[in-house]
Amino acid sequence: MPKRRLYLLGGNTSQREANAHFSRAAGGRNAQIALLLVYREGWEDFLQHYTKHWLDQGVLERNISVIMPNEKSTLDAHAAAQQLAAATGIFIGGGHSETYYAQYTKQPFKQLIKDNYAAGVPIAGNSAGALLMPDTVLLSPHDTDNQQAWSGPGLGLLHNQLISVHFSQWQDEYHLTAGLERHQVPYGYGIDEDACLYFENEQPTAVFGTEQVKRIEKGTL
Repeated sequence: MPKRRLYLLGGNTSQREANAHFSRAAGGRNAQIALLLVYREGWEDFLQHYTKHWLDQGVLERNISVIMPNEKSTLDAHAAAQQLAAATGIFIGGGHSETYYAQYTKQPFKQLIKDNYAAGVPIAGNSAGALLMPDTVLLSPHDTDNQQAWSGPGLGLLHNQLISVHFSQWQDEYHLTAGLERHQVPYGYGIDEDACLYFENEQPTAVFGTEQVKRIEKGTL
């Protein structure tokens, strides 16, 4: 059975150690990386923040495919499915979390991502992308348009746990703890902006970066 690898970055998409580890796991020079984004003005200028450490590891620029809806929120799902089918690494970016949720936790993307993960394709997510990974997506009041906490079904790569990002920066321990109580989930992880929590076969295996990851247990509210 292939090893399942999952990288959850807390907010800084340019973390060197996490991105180097991810791109090597995806195949290095032979990697085919699918980068899932949502449209925002000037996205091309921001692309280097995702790709620079992959390129340093030998990933060829022509082998990085950007999957992104256009400014009218239209996406060619068939072409995107082909890119995902060919990917040896998948990275879900950061930005407007509600838009990421609406775009990438629905079919066909949900099943395609789950199938790739089960087959051993390393999956990474930064900020919004990291939040999509568990059974339940928990959005902080800092992260929604109406400044209210929100939750919904996620990709289901992680079970019985919740994820919070920008954790220290947003002082979000109360939000995560309240989410654990509301959903009756036993524990969760708060990931700082300059940290990445790395899982192998759904087990937390390493923390990369210069900041911290905090495990929070239900019942500490």
